[in-house]
Amino acid sequence: MSKIIGIDLGTTYSAIAQLDDLGNPEVLSSTDSNRKITASAVYTNGDKVIVGDKALDALAATSKNVISETKRQMENDVAYSVAKGEWVEKDEAEEGSYTPAQVSSFILSKLKGYTNEVQKAVITVPALFAEKARVATLDAAKLAGIEVIELINEPTAAACYYASLPSVEKITGKVLVFDLGGGTFDVTLCEVIDQKVDVITSRGDKWLGGKDFDSEILNLVNEKYKAATGEGLDLENNRLKYMEVAEQIKRTLSVKDSHAEVIEGDKGPKKIEITRAEFEQSIQMHIEKLKMLMEECIDGSGCDTKEINHTLLVGGSTRIPIINKTIEKVMGKPPLKGVNVDEAVAAGAAIYAGLKSKDSLNAAQKKAIGKVQLKDVCNFYMGTLIQRDDPVLNRKVTHNMVVVERDTKLPAEETSTVVTVYDDQESISCSITQSEGREENREFVNLIHEGELVFPDKKPKGRQVEITYKYDTSGVMHCTFKDVSSEKKYEISLRPESAEDLKKQYETIEHIVIE
Repeated sequence: MSKIIGIDLGTTYSAIAQLDDLGNPEVLSSTDSNRKITASAVYTNGDKVIVGDKALDALAATSKNVISETKRQMENDVAYSVAKGEWVEKDEAEEGSYTPAQVSSFILSKLKGYTNEVQKAVITVPALFAEKARVATLDAAKLAGIEVIELINEPTAAACYYASLPSVEKITGKVLVFDLGGGTFDVTLCEVIDQKVDVITSRGDKWLGGKDFDSEILNLVNEKYKAATGEGLDLENNRLKYMEVAEQIKRTLSVKDSHAEVIEGDKGPKKIEITRAEFEQSIQMHIEKLKMLMEECIDGSGCDTKEINHTLLVGGSTRIPIINKTIEKVMGKPPLKGVNVDEAVAAGAAIYAGLKSKDSLNAAQKKAIGKVQLKDVCNFYMGTLIQRDDPVLNRKVTHNMVVVERDTKLPAEETSTVVTVYDDQESISCSITQSEGREENREFVNLIHEGELVFPDKKPKGRQVEITYKYDTSGVMHCTFKDVSSEKKYEISLRPESAEDLKKQYETIEHIVIE
């Protein structure tokens, strides 16, 4: 029987989990190092790909061949150029470059190899992952030979795991999930009652995480090296190598007040000391952003901090002492501890995979997760661009009309009706927008798709068009623009890649050996 698993596809580290015979989520160890988390790093020389810690070992000698932080590129039309050692615009990439979906497929293929007969999976994504990034994740899974049951938001998966714990009676009421990983930050407020998790709202920043803290440490190291030798480090050619050193310094400063490291630069080795106080001062701007997003999440829910019973920690960056102090300052009480923050998301994904595949479970597994329920929400405002009369300008202007409200419970289906504004109008533009705020100005929304519905005949203005958005529990949207009079439709499922493009991607990587 094929196994159903959960995968946490992270910026810096990834993990895979499954339900054991008793229904407990089990994070699987790598076949290389016996570790339960795998570095989301890829080394490639064209014919062979190495994934994980061994890929990072190549940073010193061939840093251009090492691809990292791919998750941050998932929504972009870019490709990694091995020749240049950086992400470039997709249409500028030379042959042998890799799209974010391709690179992510290598990581998924590696994780898939930690157990046998993997065919289906639930894969986690940040709550604020855009449509394009979600679909690129689905493409990566297809390239890796994995059928995705659903995508699930990372903090939601973590809440699912916490709710399944034997001590669930202690985790009840309104709960704030604080998820700070290597590349992204999400904060989600949910209601937990008797293993039922009901998401209320989420906020976050897809460009805020442990890697940003590493960059600040690297800046400190570079400044001190320059002060000691008169010349800074060669960050242009060796940034990834030094970022690994910075990460190790950060880890040490989570348990010690200071750390000294011998730094190799063009002016020779130099012992550089960084204190925790210096580190904390360097990341103050990021700390303020975390506080702002927490407060925005709480305000958006209509709750008060006193109404929130617990704060749950997720992600390796929550081990940093100042992060815990910041949470306690905002919430008025310390966060809960006691679970492995690196494994909570993958474990929750495995539980959700079980919930979605109950026919494949044994009696013990069904009993273990039988009471867990999950209800997520839409994390964006989804809309379309329309023409409206502006009484001030005395002309028609483009206006963003929201079709699906943020925090709408999923799955959702919403229909709005618009009308043509000109006689004998031949077509309408079928645009789809996405925004974190409830915006009317087109300048403040992301246009994620644009098509055209051509009418089969001519009619006076006022012709009705029904716009229906169906948003599934994976956070992937299906849209229909229907001419009411003729019932002619323009239908799309949001995809940045066509089926033919995906086939070409597969042909590009099918010969590669993954280790």
